[in-house]
This record gives sequence, structure tokens and C-alpha cells, in this order.
Amino acid sequence: MNCTPNQTNGSRPQGARGFTLIEMIGVLAVIAILAALLVPKVFSAISDARVNNAAVSCDTVKTALADHYGKYGSLPVDGSTTPPTVLSLPVAQFDLVLLKESLLDKPFAVKIGDGTSGATNSRIQVLSLSGVNPGTTVTDADTSTTSTGFALSGGNTNSITGSVLVEAVITGVTEADAQALSQRIDGTGPDMSSAIGTHDVSGRVKYATGSPTTVFIYLTHR
Repeated sequence: MNCTPNQTNGSRPQGARGFTLIEMIGVLAVIAILAALLVPKVFSAISDARVNNAAVSCDTVKTALADHYGKYGSLPVDGSTTPPTVLSLPVAQFDLVLLKESLLDKPFAVKIGDGTSGATNSRIQVLSLSGVNPGTTVTDADTSTTSTGFALSGGNTNSITGSVLVEAVITGVTEADAQALSQRIDGTGPDMSSAIGTHDVSGRVKYATGSPTTVFIYLTHR
């Protein structure tokens, strides 16, 4: 049998070649550069999606509240009973009432924060506005049964009145996510957006500085 030299000694056929060390280093360098450019954008996109989820969830609850009020003519009632039950204020988890009325398909939960729902965690609460008047100062740590209101027009002066306030509460939120949610809902105007390390009491979103923090989002009042 006639054999070529390449076939007898097991060497690579002429014309075939692998990567050189320099070529491998070049490929790895390109991969490293692409990773450095793309990875931050991926994390930023994930963060934006989580914040957007919180804003959309609040909008969903606002729609459910409008449907509830249109059907029962009052906010602090449970329409799942016959006749509807008048509820005593405060109502810590009104999202569960909306769930029983089939106006929500699940309890209020969002992607930001500690991911926990409950009477002292993320929730939709209904509060009495008794004794709270326009012109009072809005504080950042509103965890009492009587809300200090919301400065919907900016600044720190309460601009809502009536008897009942409904707000969303999100616990365990990083300050960066709280700021991003505030900017998503209220915009980035000088009267609405606060720098990191500063309390935000303007607009529909308010929170105290620090991480984690609790975020309060205005939904409606009557």
C-alpha cells in the first residue's frame, strides 16, 4: 500500500491549522470587552423591569379601586358579602378585599422590595383622613393609622382632603429602587425627584432615606 508521509506519521494534513496563542488571546479580549459593555446593560434592564412591574401593579390596583367604587359607591366596604360589609378603618390589606370581589387576580405583590405581602409588609391599605387637612406637612415615615397625606403638587404640603385615603405600601425597598419608582410615577422634575440620601415626600410616591426603606404610593382618596 502506498501512503503519503502525512498519513504514515499521523501529522495534520497540509492546509489545516488551529488557533495560535495570539489569536486565542485576541478572541478572549473581544469577549471580555463585550461582557464589560453588555453585562451592566443587562442588569440595568432587569432593574428597570422590576421598577416598571411595581408601577404597573399600582395602576392595576387603581383600576380595581375605580371598579370597586363604581359598583359599591364606597371604598371601605367588602362587596363580597350580601349585603356589602362596611369595614372599620384602617384596613391593612384591602387588596385581599379586592381579591374576594374578583377585581384583582392575586394579592398585591411587586418585584422590588422584600417580596413579602402582609399586614405589616407590602399591601394596599385604606386609612382615615379624619383630622388631616390641606396645608399640613407631609412626613416621610407614614406608618400610623392616620395618614399625613400626599403633596401631589410638589413640595411637602398635603394637597388631598376627604375622609378616606388608599395607598400602596412596599417594604424592604432599596433607596435606588425607591428613587427609580418615584421618577417612573412622578417624573424627574425638581419638585418631584429627590437625590439619593434625601427624603422624598413630594408627589404620589414618598419614602424615607436609607436602604431598605418603605415606599408609600398614593392611589386614590374620597
